[in-house]
Amino acid sequence: MLEKTGRDAKPVDLAKWSETAPRYSETKRMISVFAGRPLPVIGFVIIALLILVAIFAPFLAPYPPNQMDIINKLQPPNTTHLLGTDSLGRDTLSRIIYGSRTSLIIGISVIAISSAVGIALGLFAAYFGGVIYHVIMRFMDALMAFPMLLLALLVASLLGAGMKNIIIALGIGMIAAPCRLMCGVVLSVKQNDYVMSARAMGMSNLRLMLQEILPNAFPPLLVMITIGLGAVILAEAGLSFLGIGITPPTATWGGMVNDGYKFVMTSPVLAISPGIAIMLVVFGFNMLGDGLRDALDPKLRGVI
Repeated sequence: MLEKTGRDAKPVDLAKWSETAPRYSETKRMISVFAGRPLPVIGFVIIALLILVAIFAPFLAPYPPNQMDIINKLQPPNTTHLLGTDSLGRDTLSRIIYGSRTSLIIGISVIAISSAVGIALGLFAAYFGGVIYHVIMRFMDALMAFPMLLLALLVASLLGAGMKNIIIALGIGMIAAPCRLMCGVVLSVKQNDYVMSARAMGMSNLRLMLQEILPNAFPPLLVMITIGLGAVILAEAGLSFLGIGITPPTATWGGMVNDGYKFVMTSPVLAISPGIAIMLVVFGFNMLGDGLRDALDPKLRGVI
């Protein structure tokens, strides 16, 4: 390689130049892009706080969540009860803290079940094609014909209230999204040269799907899973607000909003405080998902 053209051109030592050139690993590049955007960082902090609050709820809550004190019901915020008490005298702050644990358990359980089933169905449909593809995709089309919350409402009405039934209801409603996304990504990935080379070398279908296709199709799924957690928590709050979610006296944010809106004129904090908690958590998961999308997509993160 020449440093400049003409008679005075001098050769450049490529080995020396490559040693002095800065190098960035993909991991450092992704972290740099993610940390360089304020909203994803704020979302990460909100979700980290949610997880910590859910784990250490017994140590952070000033009172047991179901401890009733009828004499001190509907108390405004004060030094004893920072967010006041509800119609049964239960501490609002304690119930919000324990409600974070309920929301997180339901969100993780629903996403784990729906993602596992949806990813498996989408992977098989796109890889094998033919009749398998048409059967699975038409079933997903039928599921997507109903809004997720409406479908979950129907299933929950049939199964009844309770945490297990709510997880099943929301899990069924969330299957279609990861399945269709996985199918679309696999249809593109399986045409790459490295997949065809592995198939030509005699790699089995199962090994090919798990080792070559799934890892390369996972980044967009990770973004969808992160954003889907916020959607599940919001859907669970909606079902609890309608009275077919988690059965009382378990603390849930949607149930607290349902209990508090009756006193919105006299004690607005009862409905506003759990509503703010729902809003912040959904916002946090959405911003975290947007940050992961920018960090994992080479086209979006650019070159540092």
